[in-house]
Amino acid sequence: MPKIRFIVNPISGINRNPGKIVYWIERSFRDSDSEFEITLTKHRGHAVELAREAAANNYAIAVAVGGDGTVNEVGRGLVGSQTALGVIPAGSGNGFARNLNIPLDQREAIDMLLSPAFRRIDVGKINQHYFFNVAGTGLDAEISKNFEEFGMRGPVPYFLVGTKAMLAYQPKPLKIISEEFTATLSPLIISIANGPQYGNGAIIAPQAQLDDGKLDVCIIDPIPLWKAVPNLYRLFNGSIDEFEGYRSFQIRSLTIERSQAGTIHTDGDPHEEDALLKIEVVPASLRVAVPPQEN
Repeated sequence: MPKIRFIVNPISGINRNPGKIVYWIERSFRDSDSEFEITLTKHRGHAVELAREAAANNYAIAVAVGGDGTVNEVGRGLVGSQTALGVIPAGSGNGFARNLNIPLDQREAIDMLLSPAFRRIDVGKINQHYFFNVAGTGLDAEISKNFEEFGMRGPVPYFLVGTKAMLAYQPKPLKIISEEFTATLSPLIISIANGPQYGNGAIIAPQAQLDDGKLDVCIIDPIPLWKAVPNLYRLFNGSIDEFEGYRSFQIRSLTIERSQAGTIHTDGDPHEEDALLKIEVVPASLRVAVPPQEN
C-alpha cells in the first residue's frame, strides 16, 4: 500500500483556509488504496524536515500543499530520493504547478494524485540553496525581499511592490563566468531558470525545459520605466525573448562574482548571500507526480 504524506502550509496564499483543503484530501483519499497522513507545518523549514522524514521512511509521495515556497521546502527534502514531490497549489503565484500543468484547481490537483504519472526533472543549485523554478540576483531578488516584508499576497500587491522597487533599484556591476565566456555587466535582472515562469503566468525563460540537463540564464538590461511598462505584456505571452533588452543562454554551471554580498532569491524566497555565487544544475534529481499527459 503506497504511503503519501500531505505537508500543508496553513499560512500559504491569499485565501488561507487549510481546513477546506484538508477536508477535500480526506474525502478523496479515505476510500483509496493509499495510506495517507496530513501534517501542518509549524515554522519556516519544517516542510524540509517532514519531507526528509518521508523520504527516509520510503513514502511514495510527499505533497506540498502551498505556494512555491512550500514546494521549494518539500522539494529540498526529496532531492536525490525515490520519494516523489506532489503539489496541491495553494499559493499566490504557483509557478511550479503551472510549469508542469498541475491543475490549479485544488480539488482537481488532489484527485490527480490518486493515479499520477511520474517525471524526473532537473534541480538548480545556487551556493547551498536548491531551486526548482527560478533563482536570481538583481531586481527580481529585491522584489522578492520587499514582497516578503510587505506581508500581503496576490498579483496586485506584487505589482505595487515591483513598480516601487523598479523605480528605486540601482543595477550593480558583476562578472559572470560560464563554461564558454566571461563578461562584466550591470543587469537590471539576471535570472537562472530551470522552468519557464516565475508564477502568475510571468514567463521569464520561454525556452527553458525542466529536464534538459541545463539552466537558462536570462538577462534584462537596465531600461527606463516608460519603456518597460509598454513591454510588460511580453512577460505574460511568452515573447520576452523578443524584447531588445533581453538575452539568454544555457549553462550547466556558472559563477557570478558580485562586488559585495547581497540578496538573491530561490523560487521567490529571498536570502542574503555571499558576493560569490556558484550555480549548477543537478540533472534528473527530483521525481515529481504529474498529470498523466505530462509524463
